[in-house]
Amino acid sequence: MAYFWQEEQADGTTKLGLTTEAQEELGQIKFVDLPDIGDQVTVDEPLFAVEAEKAVLDLDSPITGQVMQVHAALADQPELLNDMSQKQNWVVTVKQPK
Repeated sequence: MAYFWQEEQADGTTKLGLTTEAQEELGQIKFVDLPDIGDQVTVDEPLFAVEAEKAVLDLDSPITGQVMQVHAALADQPELLNDMSQKQNWVVTVKQPK
């Protein structure tokens, strides 16, 4: 299953957020442990941890690169990941190597 949607940004980074399918599988999200800006992420390695109604797990990154932005509001409002809007349910932006 694809947990993340990906959207190319004007600055060349890629924004990642939770797909509707992931939201349905996880249920209401109650807690997230996000990466830090500057962290290196690797495809198929943990990107962040989530505690939800139906599961507690690490979600693996779909891409490799450096974290450039983190949706900081998720630390206090993890329920934003349950939102259908990509303006609310994004997690990080990543700069991929060329």
